[in-house]
Amino acid sequence: MTSLPGSAQQDVYRSAFVKNCLELVVRARKELAGTPLATEEEPSITGLLVEQAKVIIESDRAEDWMEHLCVLDDPPQTDQPERRGKRRPRIDIEFEFARRGTRPRFHLEAKRLYRSDSVTAYLGPTGLGMFLDGAYASAWPSAGMLGYVQNRTCADWLSDVTGQLSADETGLRLCMNNTALTSPNWQTPGLENVKTSCHTRNPEHLGAIQIFHLLLDCS
Repeated sequence: MTSLPGSAQQDVYRSAFVKNCLELVVRARKELAGTPLATEEEPSITGLLVEQAKVIIESDRAEDWMEHLCVLDDPPQTDQPERRGKRRPRIDIEFEFARRGTRPRFHLEAKRLYRSDSVTAYLGPTGLGMFLDGAYASAWPSAGMLGYVQNRTCADWLSDVTGQLSADETGLRLCMNNTALTSPNWQTPGLENVKTSCHTRNPEHLGAIQIFHLLLDCS
């Protein structure tokens, strides 16, 4: 009889899955290097990234880890059963690992970073707040925020995000004793500056969620 993987092993699998999803996003952005994105709206950039990600995973040069990876643009979510039909919330990008049984999923909510109130939107009710309220990824221990940097630098915006998180630890439900952005220490090109934050969720039975922050240069 085959034993099920323990929680530590499941954490390893989850981390590898998340890393692969974010690496695919970075590769898709690289393939769009000649496409001007500095004034594009979020749905346009997201659509282009997902299109390119599909090209990569369906190409002859696709790597083995891409074989079971699916990527969806703006799919409806069913985390809140009372919201049906057109009222269902829609996540910007959803990754799915195709296999028998429950399929692991990783969700990304994207926001433009381009003006003075952008960080507020990124961390607000329609950004990070969708994960904290259980509207997105309620069944999963991790998810991601994707920032489309359209002016200044990724480092500048990351500093702003870090500052606002520190200034509102309670409102943004940062985990006790884990209030700072940390690094997964990935050395894969394009993922060196990924950061993570830990947040509690409402309702509390959902447990904490780890948020991966990836900022893409779209200027």
